[in-house]
This record gives sequence, C-alpha cells and structure tokens, in this order.
Amino acid sequence: MNKENYLKLAEKLNNRAGLLKGLIITQKLMETAVYIIYPLFLLVMLLTQNDLWWKSATVCGLGFIAVSLIRRRLNFPRPYEVYDTEPLLKKDKKGCSFPSRHAFSATIIAVNVAAFCLPWGIVLFTVALAIAALRVVLGVHFIKDVAAGLALGAVFGLVVWFL
Repeated sequence: MNKENYLKLAEKLNNRAGLLKGLIITQKLMETAVYIIYPLFLLVMLLTQNDLWWKSATVCGLGFIAVSLIRRRLNFPRPYEVYDTEPLLKKDKKGCSFPSRHAFSATIIAVNVAAFCLPWGIVLFTVALAIAALRVVLGVHFIKDVAAGLALGAVFGLVVWFL
C-alpha cells in the first residue's frame, strides 16, 4: 500500500471511530486467541503422549528466534516511519518491520495445529490471514512484511510435518 492509499484509508477509518476501534479490538482478540490456543495445543499433545508437542515447541521456538534475528539484522522501517504518518494502531517502535512476526507466529501455529487437527488448523490459518491484513490496514506493516511472515511461518511450520 502506498502513502496515498494508506492516507485515504486512514482518513476513512479515523472518520468512523467505531469501526477503527472495532478493527483494533478484533486484531488484538485474534492475536490473543492464537497465543492462548498454542500452549493449550502443546498441553493436549503432551497429555496424549503425542510426539508432535516437542517437535512443535522446538520448531516454533527456533523459528521465532530466527525471524527475530532476521528482523533485527535487516531492520526495515515501518510504514509510519517511511510515510511520516501516525499508524492507526498506536505504536512507536522503529524498524524491525520485515518480516512480520505476528503473521509468522500465527501461521506457524496454524500449520502446527493442522498437523494434528486439520479443521482447527484451517480456522487458525484464516485468523493468521486476517491478522496479517489488519497489520497492513492499521499501518504497522507493509504488505511485503506480512507476506514474508506468512510464507516463513508456513515453511517453518511444515518442517514439523516432516520431522
């Protein structure tokens, strides 16, 4: 999304405060749900003595570290830095925009859950796509940031299927 398109969208959303607040709350709720579901998923795997729990915990943990290191090393600016605008989702962090860690985390969790229960994995992948879209709409990531996060999450997640 270029600056002109973002500013138009931001103006429309700022003029509809209820909608903007709803989008922000929705994004936070989806993010929280994914981060609650994942430890519950690991617990179920552990209690059912399914080997998937340690594979998932290891791959997700290492993937999260790898993406964090990539972000820090590349240190790409965020849209509000490049466009000199105010993000709709209040954030003052500088850099570390690429790849999106939210998109990565939600996707790797979705792929891991899908290895155990495909319907729940599909639901979580849909949530990951929504989180990614809202990160762009709310002005804290570029499309390339969330696309890379989604792709890396899928690739790292599939490692669990083949371990």
